[in-house]
Amino acid sequence: MMADHAEVTVLTGARDLGAKEDLQGVVVGQWNRWRNMADVWFATGRQHRLGAFYCACQAKNPHTAYLNSMFSVPGTILPLLTTPLLGSTRFVLAPRGMLKPTALATRQGRKKLWIRFLKLSGIAKRIHFHATSNEEADEIRTHFGSDAALTVIPNVPRVPASELSPLEKHPGQLRLSFVGRVHPIKNLHIVLESLASLQGECHLDVIGPVEDESYSARCEELIKNLPINIQVTRHGTLAVEDSLELVKRTHAMFLPTQGENFGHAIFEAMGVGVPVLISDKTFWRDLENRRAGWDLPLEQPRRFQEVLRQLVEMDQKEHSTWRRGALKRAQGFIGEQDLKEEYLRMFFPR
Repeated sequence: MMADHAEVTVLTGARDLGAKEDLQGVVVGQWNRWRNMADVWFATGRQHRLGAFYCACQAKNPHTAYLNSMFSVPGTILPLLTTPLLGSTRFVLAPRGMLKPTALATRQGRKKLWIRFLKLSGIAKRIHFHATSNEEADEIRTHFGSDAALTVIPNVPRVPASELSPLEKHPGQLRLSFVGRVHPIKNLHIVLESLASLQGECHLDVIGPVEDESYSARCEELIKNLPINIQVTRHGTLAVEDSLELVKRTHAMFLPTQGENFGHAIFEAMGVGVPVLISDKTFWRDLENRRAGWDLPLEQPRRFQEVLRQLVEMDQKEHSTWRRGALKRAQGFIGEQDLKEEYLRMFFPR
């Protein structure tokens, strides 16, 4: 989207979250040209620590630096510490849901200390925040003041499919997907506990990296204790296209997360005609009335179980209605936005 209007440079890590090996198919530690649209530097951990961000800015002299996190050491903390050396560069920071109370509850002391440092040092005054919802804008103002500079624009999602792909649905059979980090905030344990009493044949595909080893072990124990009619496959990290192809073959995505600032996985599932069973802690609401899915309170676990029973019993005709509703919701969201112009105004204010 931006490549038609500006020179785009990306600095990122050389490994996926939790991976022990570098990414394949790229040259690590130097610039790569990506699809003739952007220069990408897949930096090693050592390069990040030795000032990869500052070196990239010196080489490319960017008008705007977009930081895609709130507490990442290489992605946000080290770059923001260079602000005194990059006087002409505009800094846009997307917290990505990391200012939600549930997100701040982990490693609370460190996070509060960093927020306090940003304010006392004056660095916060150099930041223009990107909020993806009015709720996230309120969270930013709570921590950085009512006068915090910010723009509210939804995330740029993948373009939805134009039509549904073939998918069979027989009563008594259900295939589910879960896409997210294996971390308490994503609530995989609720998925597994909800499945324990489910009748009928069910298969769950769990896609995403392990971020919390002890929590992963807890989930593995739950999987071992599931009845024989419930099967679970843990795929770990998959390429985006492979993940979406797998999700597309499931009857619903189950993601009872504690909070998302947008929820790309949720949108992308609907974008291929997969109804979603999620918590009411995301951007995506009123799904049942749209026949696109269900957004339910985490405090009422029985409602998740009721929907699962409904999904198991669905036949092809009824399930197709929910698939069309999910796809229509994703297509409608895209049709409501003028994202290109909004992002250009945020990055290059007149």
